[in-house]
Amino acid sequence: MGDTYTVKPGDTLFSIAFYSGNSYRDLALWNDIQAPFRIYPKQTLKLRNLNRRSTTANKTKSHPAKPSSTPKIVTADKPKQVIVDDQSTQAYRGEQSKHRKIQISRSKASTKSYKERQWIWPAKGINKVATVGIDGNNRGIDILGVAGTDILAAANGKVVYAGNALKGYGNLIIVKHDENYLSAYAHNERILVTEQSYVTQGQKIATMGNSGASETMLHFEIRKKGRSIDPLEYLP
Repeated sequence: MGDTYTVKPGDTLFSIAFYSGNSYRDLALWNDIQAPFRIYPKQTLKLRNLNRRSTTANKTKSHPAKPSSTPKIVTADKPKQVIVDDQSTQAYRGEQSKHRKIQISRSKASTKSYKERQWIWPAKGINKVATVGIDGNNRGIDILGVAGTDILAAANGKVVYAGNALKGYGNLIIVKHDENYLSAYAHNERILVTEQSYVTQGQKIATMGNSGASETMLHFEIRKKGRSIDPLEYLP
């Protein structure tokens, strides 16, 4: 996904923020959108703080570096290998979550060493792979369990969303862990944290329920730069 996004019918500010890896508060600020955060089809939204980038560029342009009076001998460095994630992120509309298909997952042995594991399981229950959307892409896992079961933060982070405005996810919590990773916890019975609060790994943040779902479960996602990735590759 680039620096801007054109709103499609059915989009909400919350869904665009979620699928682009942003906080809806940041999107509202960058696009001068006030509560209740209404957006319209064909509206162009900034997905990055373009004003900050422009300000930085202007400062650099207004203060050019002075040439050195003493010539220097420069040795060319070896080119660094740059790894680019060539899988673009698509902002999916909220109603796509109604097309969830369930498949029982096979257990996977983690290939990571103990020290590399930065995540824990967010709940106890029966694990199933959840495929959301007609494109068939993996969107996370469903953990079937008992109402009231503890939902835990899978890693340290900041709560950037806590509510039920994202259609198909019920009572939803989104935690931002760093500039790359988000985790999402959907269909909760009760939300026990507030937006802008910080949580620690293993902290109880909600209780399991069936809000926006046909059965009691936790729908759990890990997103890297807005793109859904397989949680089983990260969980111990």
